[in-house]
Amino acid sequence: MTDYELGEIEQQFLAALFEQTKGDVSVQVSMYTIGEALGMDRDAATMVAQELMGRQLAEIRTLSGGIGISVDGSKMIEELMGTPASGSPESANLGNTPVLKTQARQTVAQIVSDLKNQTGSYGLNFDDLDELMADLKTMEAQLGSARPKTAIVRECLRSILGVVAKTGNSQIIDRLRKLVAE
Repeated sequence: MTDYELGEIEQQFLAALFEQTKGDVSVQVSMYTIGEALGMDRDAATMVAQELMGRQLAEIRTLSGGIGISVDGSKMIEELMGTPASGSPESANLGNTPVLKTQARQTVAQIVSDLKNQTGSYGLNFDDLDELMADLKTMEAQLGSARPKTAIVRECLRSILGVVAKTGNSQIIDRLRKLVAE
């Protein structure tokens, strides 16, 4: 995840970000509020937040200091603190609610990240790759929404499942099947 360990200040800042966002990658908070809670001035909070953004553990959301935790940042904190009691996001399915719930949203964000990182190793032809990327962009757009639509995400995942099934990668195929199961 990172080339070297986080310092104590960065760990505290990331933990506070995780706590304030409850690990939800769609929630944004002020980097200055987090810094203030840790006894930092605005410049120090900016420097630590920039360090975390550079490591892709946090994401900039607004130019006025709004940040959010990334999937990688959430995973790192869960590794440091242990998995939250609510259960593993990997075991979540989308459910039947019109809008994705937090756990399903986190799972979808993780799968989108994993698929983007592994796409080059699938050996897909141009048309399949184009279809996969279009579905990933659609899901990212939904995850960026305040109310991501379960039906849209489910159909994108079904489409992706059809493309990924051609690769024979049983691990990702199983993850996708569990997620779209109703």
